[in-house]
Amino acid sequence: MSVRRIFLMMIVPLFLLLAGVNGALLYAWEKSEAAHGLENQALAAAVTVAAFAAGNDDLAAALADPRRDAALRKAVGKIEGLEAIYLVGADGRARRIAGAGPEAPPGRFDPPTTAAALPVRLTADGRRVAPAVAPAADGRYAVALIDAEPLAAQVTQVGLLVAALVAGAGLLGLVLAGLVARRITRELARDSAMIAAIRDGAADDPQDLAIRETQDLAEAVRLMRVSVEARQARGRRELALRDRRRGEAAAARAWRDEAFPPLDAEAGGARVAVRILGEPGPGAFYALCDRAAAGLVALGECEGVTPARALAGALAARRYFEAGPPDSDVEGWIARGRRAFAVRRLAWRAWADGTAPAAGVLALLDEDAVGRAQAYGARAGGLRPAEIAEDLDALLGADGAVAVVGSAEAGEG
Repeated sequence: MSVRRIFLMMIVPLFLLLAGVNGALLYAWEKSEAAHGLENQALAAAVTVAAFAAGNDDLAAALADPRRDAALRKAVGKIEGLEAIYLVGADGRARRIAGAGPEAPPGRFDPPTTAAALPVRLTADGRRVAPAVAPAADGRYAVALIDAEPLAAQVTQVGLLVAALVAGAGLLGLVLAGLVARRITRELARDSAMIAAIRDGAADDPQDLAIRETQDLAEAVRLMRVSVEARQARGRRELALRDRRRGEAAAARAWRDEAFPPLDAEAGGARVAVRILGEPGPGAFYALCDRAAAGLVALGECEGVTPARALAGALAARRYFEAGPPDSDVEGWIARGRRAFAVRRLAWRAWADGTAPAAGVLALLDEDAVGRAQAYGARAGGLRPAEIAEDLDALLGADGAVAVVGSAEAGEG
């Protein structure tokens, strides 16, 4: 067997193997990233609409309010690739409330108990969509469809790129193998000449023997293999690190911010302003209960096995506390809510019987920040609650939530 054939058999398969392994890793990573992105988009859309629907028994009447309709459209408008969003009633009938997709979602959906992303489905016209479901209230649930066609096209392009890389690697290996084989053949001929010269008694430097070049080549091949293994190990570590840092916690915080925007409202004869400060956990929430001459504001943070579960707990806790206590046992009602929704921290304030509460600051922060917030609130009595809340957001630099409660006429005039 010639040296040329040996190198062709050694180098070409090696290049094909390295290109195939790296291409497979690239393909799997791109596909996984795109699929996770679609799932997170679909889940976020479904959870947002479910939370919106859960707070409104009559969704049509709620959407008739221009502000709520604009808020919903603004929220869903930020979702890239949105195909359609549906609200399925307790009777199983689906109503499309956003998007330009089909009038009814494809296939059958079982009423969910928790928000979940589902496998990709085909619509009636053969288009791929990524669905997600999220429970609302009274047996209703939301279904969100994200267009999966860009994912399929992207995966196809990556597959073609991987195939081109493998073919290019094979061609490159073929060329390099021919060049190296020619070089080694020349060096072996030189070796033969040197060995013949030494055998005939001619003085020649053994350091010029081509065996040294062969050894260097072997070392280079071994070094290349070690380098590729190190690069692949580094790639695996980077993928694992991206998986840990990825998407769920960041997506949960982003949708928490959408679900709990700055609040400035009247409740029970008082003016209440609430702000989420900094970057608290995804389970941070607030709730405002308004019952004519009575009111209650609560700030809390729910625990969860995952960020998405913590966010779901926060949304459910808000609905619970906004509904208000069924009787006069407010303390017991608060305790039941904390147990039911795994509320790790809770600060609340209630007032009743038409008696406006004394102005003050309610904070869910560390002890030092709570003291500073209350001290500032005591000195800023002439400002409206919303202005005090904005000032605290800018001054404290802490992670948590604050609520400023004052009379409905605070700061007027």
